[in-house]
Amino acid sequence: MPKVIIESKISYNGGKDNFKLKINNEKIEEIKSEGKTEIDVDYGEQTLQISNNFLMKSPKKFINVESENQEYKITLNFKAWGIVLVLQIIMAILIISQHQVAIFIAILIFILEILILIFMGMIEIKEVKRKED
Repeated sequence: MPKVIIESKISYNGGKDNFKLKINNEKIEEIKSEGKTEIDVDYGEQTLQISNNFLMKSPKKFINVESENQEYKITLNFKAWGIVLVLQIIMAILIISQHQVAIFIAILIFILEILILIFMGMIEIKEVKRKED
């Protein structure tokens, strides 16, 4: 039976909490928050999603299991965090220039950032590229 190997270097809550991996929206496996976890899967198309709570989750990753061992890693979703960084910079500039509505601007941008992280996912699953010999 083929295996999917998932590596995580993200220590959430001091490394005490494990991630949960949903396979095809049904099977739930525990993933170590630090280290590698091997999971038996079937050949063919599979859907993977990592989560810890409603905020810390990944978008669904569609994979095609073709070989015995396929490696993936859990990383931060840099697109979502990049958008949040840009919004933080915009918020700082607007607060400096618009003193009267600073609280209103900060609240709106903060809510928008939370929604972006919820819907885009704080983390993501990336395939580890194999080195060809």
